[in-house]
Amino acid sequence: MDMPRIDLRPLCAALAAAVFAAGCEDSTTEPAEPLTMDETEALYLGMQQMAMDTTLEVISATPDGGVVACPLGGQATVAAEFNEEEAPDTARLMTIVTLDPEGCVLSSEGSEFTLDGNPNVRTEVNISIVGSTFEFLVDGSVTGGVDWQLDDRSGTCMIDLMFGVDATQPMTGTFSGTMCGHEVEFDAGAVTMPDGGS
Repeated sequence: MDMPRIDLRPLCAALAAAVFAAGCEDSTTEPAEPLTMDETEALYLGMQQMAMDTTLEVISATPDGGVVACPLGGQATVAAEFNEEEAPDTARLMTIVTLDPEGCVLSSEGSEFTLDGNPNVRTEVNISIVGSTFEFLVDGSVTGGVDWQLDDRSGTCMIDLMFGVDATQPMTGTFSGTMCGHEVEFDAGAVTMPDGGS
C-alpha cells in the first residue's frame, strides 16, 4: 500500500499549546505508565485481527484501498500495494499494507485501545518461489507507530518487527523485534503455501 499523506499541522499546534501551557503553570502530572508486555501483545493481536477482518464497514473506497470503520468507533485508512517480479527461475510477490488509524477503537484480550497513526503501521510480506527446487521463501516486516489511549493512560508505541519462517512442516512464522519499548516475539501461525497447502 502507498503511505498515506499525513497533515502534521494539528499535531504541531497541539505540541505548541502543550509547551505554552507548561510554561504558564506548574504541572504535577506524572508521565503516563507505558504499556506492559501483556498489553503490548493485546495491542498487536487487536491490530492483526482488525487487519484480517473482512466484515469491516467500508466508509469510502479508492483504487488501492479506502477508509474502514473500526470495530468500536473511529476509522482507519487502509492502502495496499502488490508487486510481482519474475526472474529466469524465481517468482516473487511483494505485498505492502499500510494501516493509518484515526480515533480507531478496538478491543483485544480484555483491553480497549483508541489508536491514532504516528505515522501509521506498515506491513510488508515478500514471497519467493524458486522454480527449479520449488523452494518457498518468505520474509517481511511490520514497522511504524501509533499513539494509544488505554483507560486513563496514553502514549506512543513504535513498532519494528521482522518476519521469519521456520521451514519445517507445517511452516510457521514469527514476528520478532521491538514494540512499545519491549523485546517481543509473536507467533504468526501457519504459513499457507500459494497452492493452498501448508
